[in-house]
Amino acid sequence: PEPPLKLPISPQVGEMSGRTEGGATERQPIGVLNLATTAIALGIGLPFGSIPAQKLINLTQYALTLGTTEIRLAPGRALLLLGLSPAACLSLHQTAAALGFVTDAADPRTRIATCPGAPACASGRIATRDIAETIAVENRDILDSSLTLHISGCAKGCAHPGPAALTLVGGENGAGLVVDGTAKALPAGYRPGYDAAHGIGRVAAVIRSARHPGETAAACLARLGAAGITEIYRQE
Repeated sequence: PEPPLKLPISPQVGEMSGRTEGGATERQPIGVLNLATTAIALGIGLPFGSIPAQKLINLTQYALTLGTTEIRLAPGRALLLLGLSPAACLSLHQTAAALGFVTDAADPRTRIATCPGAPACASGRIATRDIAETIAVENRDILDSSLTLHISGCAKGCAHPGPAALTLVGGENGAGLVVDGTAKALPAGYRPGYDAAHGIGRVAAVIRSARHPGETAAACLARLGAAGITEIYRQE
C-alpha cells in the first residue's frame, strides 16, 4: 500500500503568524486547516490584498475540477476553499503557490502592509507593490512575526493606519522612512522611490549583523534606535 499522503500542515493554534495589521496577536488562516469535523480546508492569501483577475479565475476553475464546493472569505485577506480531499488539497495548494497566492503562513508578504500606490492610485507617489515584492524576496529572513513593514504611496496611510516598526511613505522628496510611527508622521530621511527597497535592504543587512541570538527583528531595531536606522536607510 502507498504511504499516507503528507500535506503541508499549518501551524498549531497559538503558533500561527500574525497578519500585517495586527502582528502576532492575530492568526493567519493560511495552509491546510483541520476543520471541526474530519474535513479539511485550504487557506490561501491574496498578496498585499489583491491578485490579477485572471489568476483568480484560473485558480477557481482548477478548484472546481478538484471538487471544491465552497469558497469563503477569511480574516487576513484570505480565502478558504472547502470540500477537498487530501490529495486534491495538496494539488490545489501547489497550483495556488505557482500562481503567486500566499500559501504559507510564514510568507514574508504577510508582514508587509501596502496600498496600491503608483500608478494605480492618483495619490500614490511611489510604486508600493514593486517595492514590497522586492523587499519580500530579498529580506525574507528579517521579516519575522515581530516586525510590521508599512509601504504607503502617500501620507494618508490607507493600508495601515496604525504605527509600524518601519514605514516607507511616498512624498515630493521620494520614499521617506518613519521608524515606529505612522505614514502621517514626518519622515526622518528620504531616498529615491525607485531605490527604496535598497534602503530597506541596508537596514536588513545591519539587523543580520547586529542581532543577538534569539533576538527578534523588532527588538534589534529598537536597540539600534530610530536615528541610527534612518542614517542606514539614507546611505548610498
